[in-house]
Amino acid sequence: MKISKIIKIFLCAAAVVLLFSGCDSNRENLKDLSVVEGIGIDYSNDIVSVTVQSLNLAKEGSGAEALSGNITMNTRGEGRNNISAAVENVSERLSKKPFFGQNRIIVFGMDFAKENLNSSLDYLLRSVNSRPDVIVCISQEKAENVLASKEYDALVPAQAVSNLLETGEKSGIAAYVSSNDLLNLYTDKTSDIYLPVVAPGDESVSVSGIAVFSGDKIVDILSDEESFGLMFMKGKVKNGLLDSSSEKFGKIGAEIIKTKVKTKAVFENGKIVYKVKIKAELVLDEIENGIINSISEKDIFEINSLVSKKITENCKSAFYKCTENKSDCLRIGESLAAENCKAYQSVSDNWREYLSNAELDISVNAVLKQVNENSRGGQ
Repeated sequence: MKISKIIKIFLCAAAVVLLFSGCDSNRENLKDLSVVEGIGIDYSNDIVSVTVQSLNLAKEGSGAEALSGNITMNTRGEGRNNISAAVENVSERLSKKPFFGQNRIIVFGMDFAKENLNSSLDYLLRSVNSRPDVIVCISQEKAENVLASKEYDALVPAQAVSNLLETGEKSGIAAYVSSNDLLNLYTDKTSDIYLPVVAPGDESVSVSGIAVFSGDKIVDILSDEESFGLMFMKGKVKNGLLDSSSEKFGKIGAEIIKTKVKTKAVFENGKIVYKVKIKAELVLDEIENGIINSISEKDIFEINSLVSKKITENCKSAFYKCTENKSDCLRIGESLAAENCKAYQSVSDNWREYLSNAELDISVNAVLKQVNENSRGGQ
């Protein structure tokens, strides 16, 4: 080994030692902290309530027994029109100082999301308890109900909900939005916020659409198919199932294995046109009216056309639901500015009116790359 390389390794090791041995006066033991895993924020009658899910490190048992079932506890506090005051109230109720460095998710209750979004964004911007990578969502009901869900007795329910949104975005049924993403959308001149909506249940939390905003107001909640279309146009869909149907084939089930999305906004004939090109590779999983022996080239062509049409319909539905509500969660304004700065400047002062009349020019090419055996046989 060269001497210079040895010196570099030694210096790196020394830096690590200094990092972990310095600032003894500010170090705190884990046993003296309450480790936060999730935060729920609700609003009613000028009162903000915050529910904190934290690790219950005092759970009885040892070894595997101590790491089975839910190892968290929920603590609730209140403050008048103030998240920080509610968090402070929670801190007083906990026996230990809360540590937010592990927090995985912030859940806004629907009432809070509709009435107090500005104050929550100010909290995310300024609070020392905020993290840029924490995931944000909206509860269809109260946020505290989401954190109260057992998530099938998961060790950390808040983590299970975060995982649900992460995998859900890749399959097009949800969105995975960090607090940093949220703030970037909010501070951009034309772009608008979108956030996943979840529905709490006793045993588990389920995805319930995507809320789209115009400014700081929720203007609509996208359906499952509209959510899929939005995520597809944003290039987020990486896998998942897509159902379509026809009189000949009945129900068709296909698995997405690869996607490629190109988008750009242009200004044509006094209107904004959003151009989208989608390529999708699929595996055919199921045909209700099973085809005996083999699928012909003509059948494959028809199925490709049906799936392409389904994706196109979902994207169109999402696009016009957003634009007609003057919501630019697709960041069309940002795209137009990059493509044609002069055109963007000419419409930016009256952006939302132009957005509401925008048109979608979409081309989808779905191609079957594989046919699973269960789609070949008759039923």
